[in-house]
Amino acid sequence: MDRVMMLQELIAHFTSGNKSQFANMLGVRPQTINTWENRNTFDAELIYSKCETVSGDWLLSGQGEMLKSSRDAKAALANPENKLLELCKMLVAVYEQKDFVMSQLAQTIKALDA
Repeated sequence: MDRVMMLQELIAHFTSGNKSQFANMLGVRPQTINTWENRNTFDAELIYSKCETVSGDWLLSGQGEMLKSSRDAKAALANPENKLLELCKMLVAVYEQKDFVMSQLAQTIKALDA
């Protein structure tokens, strides 16, 4: 599943499809949501921190269920070390995604210069 579809599912679930409300919930400007859609990306770490019921695995891979099961959510709350480990894994994935996007942008700039 691509990031745009994932973002649309998140917006539909958390704010009944209202992008402005979703942006407000995350603490970003509505234009940020549009930029994410245009670039087929999003800030997974920010979304994970604000949408606590969202599955980290789903945010990273787009596979499986979007929401954590109630058992998983209770386990994460009961064991803060697990939450920290999951956040660290997400941070690594975000940096890897950033590196990928930066390399694509560099290639695009190089092609435009040519």
